[in-house]
This record gives sequence, structure tokens and C-alpha cells, in this order.
Amino acid sequence: MGIRDFIQLLAEHRERLAGGLSEDERSEVLREAETMVGMIDAAVRELESVIKNRRVNLPEEHALRFAQDVFRHLREEEERVKAKVRGMGL
Repeated sequence: MGIRDFIQLLAEHRERLAGGLSEDERSEVLREAETMVGMIDAAVRELESVIKNRRVNLPEEHALRFAQDVFRHLREEEERVKAKVRGMGL
């Protein structure tokens, strides 16, 4: 799954929330959101590992830090989706 896939799935989750969800749909969205958050956490850890354990030049480090920030933002947004789904009755 690439970053565009994450962004698309996040948009789908938001759209589905706005339209209302059945109990089964809430379970599905919550499961997908939890999976996405887990994958994002793993990506952030891997990027940090590259920064700490390898010799990277300054432009590479900036690129890695930028990628971490993007992933962290996506995680925050998906955490908001999870909170809304849980607030709907799960």
C-alpha cells in the first residue's frame, strides 16, 4: 500500500462517516483504520531507524523527516476517524 492509497482510504473513511454507517460498516472502517495506523507507526519507526543507524547526508535526512511528518499527519487524521467511529456506538 502506497501513500496515495492511504490518502484515498482516509478520504473514503471520511465520506462513509459523513453518510452514516451500519454496525458492520463501522466495524469494517474501524478495522481498516486500526490497520492503517499500525502500518503508519511501523513506517515512522523504520524511517527513524534509517536516520539513526545509517549515514545519511543532510538533504536525505530532511527528506526522511518530511516523510515522517507526512505519515504522522495521516496517523492523526486516521485516529480522528477511529474516534468518530467509536463515538458512533462501537
